[in-house]
Amino acid sequence: MDIVIEGRYKEFDYLTVDSISGKIKSMGKGRSPQEPDHVFPEGYVLSAGDFNAHSHPEQSIYVEIADRSWNLARWCRETIYRYSVKMTSEMIYYGCVRAFGHMLSFGETSVMVSFYCHNKKGNELDLAVIKAAEDTGIRLFFGRMNYDVVNGDAYPEKKSSQLSYYETPEEAEKNFTALLAHENSRVIVAPALHSFHANSLEAVVRGIELGRRYRRKVQLHLSEDEGDVKLCLEKYGMRPVEVLASLEETGRVAALDHLILSDCVWTSRREKELIKKHGMSVVLNGRMNEQVKAGTAEVREYISMEIPLYTGTDGEASNDDLSIKNERKWLKEKHKLSKEEEQKLAVPFETAGIRVGELEAGAAADIKVCKNGRTEALFVGGKLVMKDGELLSKKIISDSEAFIRDMWKK
Repeated sequence: MDIVIEGRYKEFDYLTVDSISGKIKSMGKGRSPQEPDHVFPEGYVLSAGDFNAHSHPEQSIYVEIADRSWNLARWCRETIYRYSVKMTSEMIYYGCVRAFGHMLSFGETSVMVSFYCHNKKGNELDLAVIKAAEDTGIRLFFGRMNYDVVNGDAYPEKKSSQLSYYETPEEAEKNFTALLAHENSRVIVAPALHSFHANSLEAVVRGIELGRRYRRKVQLHLSEDEGDVKLCLEKYGMRPVEVLASLEETGRVAALDHLILSDCVWTSRREKELIKKHGMSVVLNGRMNEQVKAGTAEVREYISMEIPLYTGTDGEASNDDLSIKNERKWLKEKHKLSKEEEQKLAVPFETAGIRVGELEAGAAADIKVCKNGRTEALFVGGKLVMKDGELLSKKIISDSEAFIRDMWKK
């Protein structure tokens, strides 16, 4: 049976959703031929739910201990490198429930996650992230990150963390393919890479090709700080994007157009030209970059070059909040963007046959319903996850807050 949602969107009066796939079948005017399942009368505004294109949701567990004065190195030292080796599936679950709950409360119906805290447990902790998404109701694009570099001269906590994240490219591929069995209409799994400082070139090549083989977008932190630029110049004699371009130009990878590059703060004009030439996309995490003093991406230059841009928040503990709406507002004010330029920060996203960020036939029925500027209802795949301004998963979200508070008291 189809799901019919009655309410005004552009020139349409209702949407019909396939209850199995969660995709919009049709959009109509006038009265629906089928009795509507949900009715939003005049005064309610329907729109596509927001898409958070870059997040580390488990990091919401660090909000209480993070200090806004820390730079990126200090932030990593005092949070992930100090505690991530101790993470259990329960801690990951509640950290992610908290993050996903906050995202939903801001009107975000889908999120792309980059997760590398595998802790030598195969997919045990990864499955905790997926369960958190299923229990809260958010749509999850789960990027299972490979991390295959351990720095011999790193301080003890950092080295221990890197050892816990470490997987060979072969192990990472095996664990990724095993995770595919847990996909459903609201969970898509993809391979992901960490960065040039946390991945060997072999891993970069293998991850890019794995994504192409499975037709999945592959996310990679790129030039979040100047360190990656210096590392690539020392190791390869080229800047990071030039290294990626050389992989396609020499035939080591077949294409780069499924790569999504996160941050891209320290990129040259030549690198931006290569991003455009090879069809890659960029995720902006502006507030996080500024808070940890990593720098500021040249947003207007990316826009003027018509490079596809998405907006992310990174982790909650390194940001003001997890609101994509607030992120875009900050980017608009910081870079003095026109209304037209600001609209370039909200492009639709598609991977593995799932399209979000727009409402039209064939797209996911991820819908935000607002009245007087307040989010009153949310649908993910046509299923209600917020009603009358309250999340249906509010109990487990409240439990997550209590769990985290109690954890830090111990």
